[in-house]
Amino acid sequence: MQLCPHDYPVLNSRLFFEIWLTFVLDKGLTSMRDLFYRLNRTGVEVDISTFSKACKTRTDGHFCRIYAQLIEQVKRKQPTAAQILFPIDSTIVTLTSKLFWLQGYHQVKLLNGINLEQGYSSECLIHFGQGHDAKFADSISTMIPENGIGIMDRGFASWEFLDQMSLTQTKFMVRIKNNMKTELDHDRYRVVWFCDLESRSEFRLATNVNEMSDEEISDTYRHRWQIEVLWKFLKMHLKLDRLITKNVNGVSIRDCKLFCVSGQN
Repeated sequence: MQLCPHDYPVLNSRLFFEIWLTFVLDKGLTSMRDLFYRLNRTGVEVDISTFSKACKTRTDGHFCRIYAQLIEQVKRKQPTAAQILFPIDSTIVTLTSKLFWLQGYHQVKLLNGINLEQGYSSECLIHFGQGHDAKFADSISTMIPENGIGIMDRGFASWEFLDQMSLTQTKFMVRIKNNMKTELDHDRYRVVWFCDLESRSEFRLATNVNEMSDEEISDTYRHRWQIEVLWKFLKMHLKLDRLITKNVNGVSIRDCKLFCVSGQN
């Protein structure tokens, strides 16, 4: 890699780039202070104030170019790394206003996805009532980015849903229900079986992704849990477990604001 020749004596360009790269790629880090605490514990004598001064005087274009080159190298070595993972799920929020109750609505369903590569959530689909997740195939196919894989749980499992996703050439991994017969439909979609030994649960995944092995499919499906983490954050920390607003516009505005905040975090 070609790095900038104008180095600080304390913080050279290579170390400067490695610090940024570690912060971007390590999902376990929540702040820069956590990163520098780890570096100091491993013997790297650099402080955050020196790093801050270096950030003010160095342009980011050179380092963005190197980062892009590294990503391209990874994609060439591992074609599956080029896929964008996009877990999707829905959750129910209680409506407390009697004005909604009179219309027969006691809850609102929120359907959302997360782009795990870029770390932002998609536009939230808001639905009043109890519509099945599989009925929103049109909206879901537009949520998933190009070259992305929608990862979904059993709430989306129906052959009609999978057919519609295939018609739009949308890649997916959907956990299918135990009562869905695959004997006559195994030629339509690839079905991957695997078992979680800790919970003693059996999983069957229907997918139209052919570039991955069965092991890679099972490992990829585990990323679906990230959408559950989002719902937990919204309900526990941002108090989205119930809505006291009295009109549809209020529900939409509040949900959009909450998802903007969660996307920034």
